[in-house]
Amino acid sequence: MMLVNTTPESTPSIEANAAAQRTATPAGVSILILTKDEELNIRSCIQHLAFSDDIVVLDSYSTDRTVEIALEFPNVRIIKRKFDTWSKHSNWALENISFKHPWVYYSDADEHVTPELRDEIVRVVNDPSGLHVAYRLRYKNMFMGRWLHRGGVYPVWIMRLFRPDRVRYEEREVNAHPLVQGTVGELKEHFTHYSFSKGLAWWFVKHNSYSQMEAHEALRVRSIPLFSHARGLLSADRAVKRRSLKNLSFFLSFRGLSRFVYMYFLRLGFLDGIAGFHYAMMISMYEYWISLKVAEKQHDWSGKTNRLADKLLRKAHQ
Repeated sequence: MMLVNTTPESTPSIEANAAAQRTATPAGVSILILTKDEELNIRSCIQHLAFSDDIVVLDSYSTDRTVEIALEFPNVRIIKRKFDTWSKHSNWALENISFKHPWVYYSDADEHVTPELRDEIVRVVNDPSGLHVAYRLRYKNMFMGRWLHRGGVYPVWIMRLFRPDRVRYEEREVNAHPLVQGTVGELKEHFTHYSFSKGLAWWFVKHNSYSQMEAHEALRVRSIPLFSHARGLLSADRAVKRRSLKNLSFFLSFRGLSRFVYMYFLRLGFLDGIAGFHYAMMISMYEYWISLKVAEKQHDWSGKTNRLADKLLRKAHQ
C-alpha cells in the first residue's frame, strides 16, 4: 500500500467551484471512490463531490492519468492498493483508511451526485436526531442519451451513505451484500450513473470479467439447497430479498432468454425505445455468458478438449 498526499495547484475554475460548494454546504461527510484507469470520468465525478473536504481515491495502480487528474483537487488524497475482490478491497478501505468524518459516501467514478442529493446527504449527516447508521438510495442509469427507468432496472436500492465503523461486506467476488450493525434508512434523491461513459467495448470487457466471478458464485450457490435461498424472499430488507432472487435465478435453465423476456416484456423495457431493446439484449447476453461458464466448469469442457488433443497427437505420432 502506498499513500500519496501531494496536492499540486488546482486550476482557478476547479478551485473556485470547490470553494463555492464548501461555503454553501457544511462539511460532515467523507467520500470514497474506487478507481482503476478512470481518467475519462474522475474529474467530473470529483467536481460533483466538491461539497466534501475529504475525498479519498482508493486507486488500484491505474496506468492512465487517473491519479494525476484527481490530485488537481486540494480536497483529494490518494491511497493505492492492488485490487483482489470487491468485498476484500472495500473492507480493507473501511478498516484501514482514517476518514476525516464519521460518515462516508461511496461513489463509483462514472457517477454524478446531483445538487439535490448533495443537499440531502449534507442534511442527513448533520442531523443530530438521526436514527440510522446507513442509507440506501436509487440511481438513474443512462444509456444512448436517455434514462433507462423500465425493464426492471429501476428502482434498484443500494447502500452508499454509511458510518464506516458499522458496515462490512460479505465475502463475495462480485455484488457483495453489506452487513450493517444498526438500522438502514432511505434517501429520496438519486445519483446519475453513466455506465457507458467509456463506450460499449469497455462495458463488454468489464462484464466478461463480472460473468467469470458470477459463474464462480453460481457454483457455490447451487451447492446449497434451494429452500435455503428461498427463505430470503420473506425478508423485509429489500437487499436481502433481491439477493435471494439473484441466488434462485442461478437454478433456472435458459437464464439469458428468461432475463430478456422479463426485462423487455414483463417489466416494459420496450417502452424505453431502442435503448431499452439493446440494453435488455446485452444483459441477457451477460446472463448467457454466466450460464456457459458454469456449464464449462461443471462438464470440464477445457479438460475434455485437452485430453482429446493429447489423444489425437499420440495417434499422429504412432
